[in-house]
Amino acid sequence: MIIDSLRNYFRKIKCLDTFNNAIRVNVNYLSPNTDTYSIEEVPIEPILKHYVNGDSIRQYAFIFTSREPYGADILQNIDNSGFYEKLANEIEQNNNNNVLPVLDNDLEPLEIKVTSTGYAFAVTEDTAQFQIQLKLKYFKKGK
Repeated sequence: MIIDSLRNYFRKIKCLDTFNNAIRVNVNYLSPNTDTYSIEEVPIEPILKHYVNGDSIRQYAFIFTSREPYGADILQNIDNSGFYEKLANEIEQNNNNNVLPVLDNDLEPLEIKVTSTGYAFAVTEDTAQFQIQLKLKYFKKGK
């Protein structure tokens, strides 16, 4: 499954390790605790290009989200934004070095593209949900 491959990919992202040595990346669930992470699917037209032999180029849209401490502390809020900058840079470096999620046999990953900057999505008095939007582009062999 693609979502499980993405989860395993993000568990190896180095900038996540700075926050929590036991990296737990959930799927479609973000804990109310701080320094927690989740990957959530986003609806999108999956097929970008279809070939006559049945092969196709596809995309899978998702967000990477986290709950972080938030409030009047400017340095904490700068750290939160800086984390998402580092995350986007690391994903870009991974693409350049062909470090991509391992997908099922008939799927070949082509790239993960960051499609938004990280931003605060849902804010409470002392925490905020931050997220960044991404797309996995991949090749699917026809059957």
